[in-house]
Amino acid sequence: MLSRYLIAPLIFVALIFLYLAWEDDSSWSYYLIPCILGAAVIYVFSPQIDWWWYQHRPPDLPPGLRKMLEAKLPYYRRLPEPLQQRFRQRMAMYMHAHEFKAQGMESMPIDLQAIIAATAVQVSFGQEDFLMEPYEHIIVYPHPFPSPQFPEKWHTCEIYDEDGVILFSAEQLMISFMDPQKHFHIGLYEYARVFRRCHSEMSWPAWAEEDWPKLEQVSGMKLSYLRKWIGLPDLDIGAVAVAHFFVFPERFKAVFPERYEMFIRNFYRRTPPAAEASVQ
Repeated sequence: MLSRYLIAPLIFVALIFLYLAWEDDSSWSYYLIPCILGAAVIYVFSPQIDWWWYQHRPPDLPPGLRKMLEAKLPYYRRLPEPLQQRFRQRMAMYMHAHEFKAQGMESMPIDLQAIIAATAVQVSFGQEDFLMEPYEHIIVYPHPFPSPQFPEKWHTCEIYDEDGVILFSAEQLMISFMDPQKHFHIGLYEYARVFRRCHSEMSWPAWAEEDWPKLEQVSGMKLSYLRKWIGLPDLDIGAVAVAHFFVFPERFKAVFPERYEMFIRNFYRRTPPAAEASVQ
């Protein structure tokens, strides 16, 4: 991080002045003041400094995470190489910009952070703003959990709008990322909800209860299964539709051709044509 490189020489020089003030002349201590003030200013503004640095020199993912993307994310594999690089860089920047907190676990594994970041970037890849503020806090439990919003429901995912928090069960998130055609992808579901909140100016299709059988036709997943998998009785049908759009694009297009085109415009309107093709 750039801020650390900027602070390090100031600390080094401050130690030299401290030594001189101790061994030679106390007047050297006056030179400590600008060093300490400079280091303090850099520390206070370190998030902004580091983010500026990342924007101009985007980091890439380590080889292990790149292999995971290539093996488990068809969306990424279908992108041309320049867009694959942009995808990885956005993942790394998303992981840097957001707070990941493990609840009921000692720490959050880096691959779990990467899965969350990959899902967020996939949903927002067509936009310049891929961070989806103010949803900056991700909390992950090892298994289904109750919460203040749903204290009597052991569920697998949730968003808490007031504090910009997204919550997941690691167990169901990992399973659904690894095999989304068999297990409903709760990551896509929640980030679809977040994306829609962040882009309320867009035109979104209206969904009704009679659309559930058609969504089952797209995915083969019954409403009863979705309720049990997520753990909540009232599901966001529009977010379920978006998840199916990403996982089953061809079937979604066949069943909902007009809504498919609307999703293409919403999710890919600022993306080069090659990236649009990745969902098809």
